[in-house]
Amino acid sequence: DRGDGSHVLLVEGEDDRHVIHHLCNRSEKDWKFEIRLGEGWESLREAIGAEIKAPRRKVIGIIVDADDDVDARWYAVARRLKQAGLVGVPCEPVPDGAIIPGIRQQRIPRVGIWMMPDNELPGELEDFIARMIPCDDAIWPLSQKYIDCIPEAERKFKPKKKRRAQVHAWLATRTKPRPMGTAITAQDLQMEANSQKLIDWLQRLFGLSDPVAPKLAPPKQP
Repeated sequence: DRGDGSHVLLVEGEDDRHVIHHLCNRSEKDWKFEIRLGEGWESLREAIGAEIKAPRRKVIGIIVDADDDVDARWYAVARRLKQAGLVGVPCEPVPDGAIIPGIRQQRIPRVGIWMMPDNELPGELEDFIARMIPCDDAIWPLSQKYIDCIPEAERKFKPKKKRRAQVHAWLATRTKPRPMGTAITAQDLQMEANSQKLIDWLQRLFGLSDPVAPKLAPPKQP
């Protein structure tokens, strides 16, 4: 954790922080950035302007769920970035994750945006995690079927949260049932193209490939 407020990653909540922390650990690189939690999407959205204008800020990343409407979620983030003074904000999500250059003279930081699960499809964190379940896993189809077979009248989750229920049902079947993030480090979940794409975006955003950038550091231990 840098601790100086210069390199910050904003996420919606604790599950997101936990997953990003373990994903970074799995990559075995020397990360240095601080993860700051919102209290859900609305809280994060309202904090964007203040976070960008905070003293000493050099780089800020924003990870949000696309949810049901990718374009509407993108517009909501982009609008606040423009209000904070950023120029060159893309009109739509960037498949590999957006990175918008800062303006040094105006003390506007570099900003990155990643929309779960993949900057293209609607969904959320659990849709990202579902892709990390091994493709030949015999229990995953059964976990999906179990949730699908729950009568509508008995479901305590909203229809759009069905993938979340399926993922957590699968996690419950592990030798040692774990949260999503811990399952990444334990290698119950596998790195695949989309999870590697997120790691690559973090590298580009926080400057690991830039020889003059400061070394970057792991988020706080859960």
